[in-house]
Amino acid sequence: MSENTHSQEQDDLFPVVVIGAGLAGLAAAVHLAGRGVEPLVLDADSLWPGGRLSGGKPDIIEHEGQEWTFRTEHSVHGVWGGYVNLRATIERFTDTKLQLSYGEDWVNRWGKHVRYMEAGNAVRSKYIPAPFHYLNLLFNPNIWANIAPWDFLSLPGLLLSIMLTVGFDPIAEERTLDGLPMSLFFRGWTPNLRATFTGLAVNLLAAPVEDIDLTGLIAGLRFYTMLRRDAWQLHFFPADSHTSLIQPLIDSIDAHDGYVMGGMTVTRLDRSEGSWQVVATAGTGEVRRFHTRHVIIATDAPGAERLLAASKATANDIDDMIFPRGLRNAVVHLWYKTAPPEGVMGGMLTGDFLPDNFFWLHRLYDDFREWHEATGGSAIELHVYGPKDVLDLPDHNLMAACATDVARAWPNLKGQILHGTVRRNSGVQTRYRVPDARTLAVETPWEGVHACGDWVRYNTPSLWMEHSTTTGIAAANAVLSDLGREPYPVLYPPEPELLARVLGSIVRLGRRVLGKPITTALRAVRRGG
Repeated sequence: MSENTHSQEQDDLFPVVVIGAGLAGLAAAVHLAGRGVEPLVLDADSLWPGGRLSGGKPDIIEHEGQEWTFRTEHSVHGVWGGYVNLRATIERFTDTKLQLSYGEDWVNRWGKHVRYMEAGNAVRSKYIPAPFHYLNLLFNPNIWANIAPWDFLSLPGLLLSIMLTVGFDPIAEERTLDGLPMSLFFRGWTPNLRATFTGLAVNLLAAPVEDIDLTGLIAGLRFYTMLRRDAWQLHFFPADSHTSLIQPLIDSIDAHDGYVMGGMTVTRLDRSEGSWQVVATAGTGEVRRFHTRHVIIATDAPGAERLLAASKATANDIDDMIFPRGLRNAVVHLWYKTAPPEGVMGGMLTGDFLPDNFFWLHRLYDDFREWHEATGGSAIELHVYGPKDVLDLPDHNLMAACATDVARAWPNLKGQILHGTVRRNSGVQTRYRVPDARTLAVETPWEGVHACGDWVRYNTPSLWMEHSTTTGIAAANAVLSDLGREPYPVLYPPEPELLARVLGSIVRLGRRVLGKPITTALRAVRRGG
């Protein structure tokens, strides 16, 4: 890749360079800095580091002669039960105190009929253990408005799906089963239950239906909900993710003499005499070279592929690697002159709703809470994961469609909308694919180079923010070990509940006895359907 011949080149030397200031890169950098290794973190964004957890320009609205300012973000609000390394990172390097979710609603729409159920606490109920804890919903009277008698015909198919989930660990077994759609998981389910739990899958994988594989769904269910009831316990940040997490990590890095440099797009890696040169271009067109023994790649998968393909020292080694695609999504904020009935902080929207989940921001954050207390108004955040034709809608059309669905779900808000915004993810949300031998791992093929991110292979069952944090710590530990510094413990999520462990062992034993690979069995089921 040619450089601008009019650019000035400057040489700098650093012990380690981290490429990308998203959660993975900041997790790696803050753990390095905490052990006295001064990292340089390079990020293309000159204003708002943090990747998918970044802040942004505040939203300002006027109402009844007063101006109100609200912090904005990309839509990450909380920490789930299995996020053990993220929690440890928050405790080590920030003063952030998480707040417990007091429930999550499940709002389902079929045509004109909208039904509501607080599902979070029901699923976490003490009565029925994992992996059958979703049967706790049957003790909630509202469930009977969401299911029909013939839905009980799904029980054999539901049981088979549960046994598949507890007895098949696609991450540990590195079984991607590429090409098998998640619809196989719902074989034998009635249309009502299939559509409802498809909504759960869309929320777990933050992707439209067509971009969710069978193994991705199983991995998500295993990590987030099926093996332990408390895995589905959510704690919210006390403020937006930039204020609660990203900025405190940056402050901790700065306090330990590390440095986060924005507005630097890394274009290639050059290998020279046992060290690396990280070549980056500033927004001004100036080319910088940063010399280091250690590089940590912490970009999204498409960005990592472009960087490695553009670098002579790495290009030939990535021919057989698979880099997950990036997906788009949209976040819609709507302000209302009045508020919905009292309830929980957020939940899922399934069935015929266009948005996939929602959060009542005036129940979460102080700036929105002050707006509510002063005006009686409210604010909702809606996430839209697809499909493509929906994401292609202009902002005003997308807002109008979301406002229509909000009015369907909470009729007292009809005609009360005051303001709206749309923030779009430009295609860097990972399309989840179970990591296998063809996935770039924390330990890369190149000496002195490590990788981290929610798509990077590592021995952990975690997904998304927890996976980013875990691989970030693992990458930092690799550098620390090379430098003779003490590594940090990498935590593993709590083991499955007793019944889930027993059933999982029985299923795995049955697989060994039958001797029929699960790949063959599932592909046979697909051909049969």
